[in-house]
Amino acid sequence: MSTVLEKSLLDIHPRELKGMVNDIPTLPAIYQKLFDKLNDPDVSVPEIAEIITQDQALSAKILHLVNSALYGTGTKTMTINRAVVILGFRAVRGAAMASGVFDYFRDEEGSEGIDMIKFWEHSIAVACISKVISRDRRLHHREEAFVAGLLHDVGKLIEKNYFSSDFDQITVTAEEEDLSWFEAEKKLFPIHHGTIGKTVFRSWKFSPTVVDAVQFHHKPGAASSAPELTALVHVADFIAYELGYGAPGARGPRECDPEALRILGMTLDETPGYYDRIHEEMEHSLDILDLVE
Repeated sequence: MSTVLEKSLLDIHPRELKGMVNDIPTLPAIYQKLFDKLNDPDVSVPEIAEIITQDQALSAKILHLVNSALYGTGTKTMTINRAVVILGFRAVRGAAMASGVFDYFRDEEGSEGIDMIKFWEHSIAVACISKVISRDRRLHHREEAFVAGLLHDVGKLIEKNYFSSDFDQITVTAEEEDLSWFEAEKKLFPIHHGTIGKTVFRSWKFSPTVVDAVQFHHKPGAASSAPELTALVHVADFIAYELGYGAPGARGPRECDPEALRILGMTLDETPGYYDRIHEEMEHSLDILDLVE
């Protein structure tokens, strides 16, 4: 589905990433049209439903999601209009984002450096932890917590698809030197997966808050547009490894940023109190993997 770019990450300055995106296909037009319409503050449910119904695959996925354990109301929803009402515009946007990204990478079979099932399980775990904590702490951007957690590591897949030699080098370095993925990237290249994810998602017109959280989830103190959401994803990523839902290819982060915890108004000693709710959320949210099919 992709061709490896001629350049190495060593050859690309962070300022050149925007130009690099021109070599990476955009999401299908239906998603761009939907995202554009969802940015209109005066958009109506019928308008959103009309766009979704133009794509049978997307329609089926939205209906599957609204009838899953994640959003199920006990009564089967059969129409897109009703699904949009139940999910809400933000959730529809999130589901479409996830569906579009999953479709983009669904032909990936994994490699020695990354097991795709484990990759998405980690992503879902971070999404679930973000959702649970954001609700408990009554944080801003609660609707986007799940989406930001789900998509935080997609920059790794861009590395894998378009810079395969660099990806393999990161994998080997991380394993041989017992480094996290981010530590190995910093050791080898001027660009890391957060910056790559930011550039791609910005070009795909994802929300600025999600883009900020994706870019800075390993450096939450640098976030400006959405420091709270970024801190949330950082802490959720750390907890995911602690619970055994780590991303494949490298060890977990060595510590949780104290500033991120301060922003959220919590301590790591409080996290065991979330475990039952996280595991329950995981049981429900694994349904989202069906969006890959």
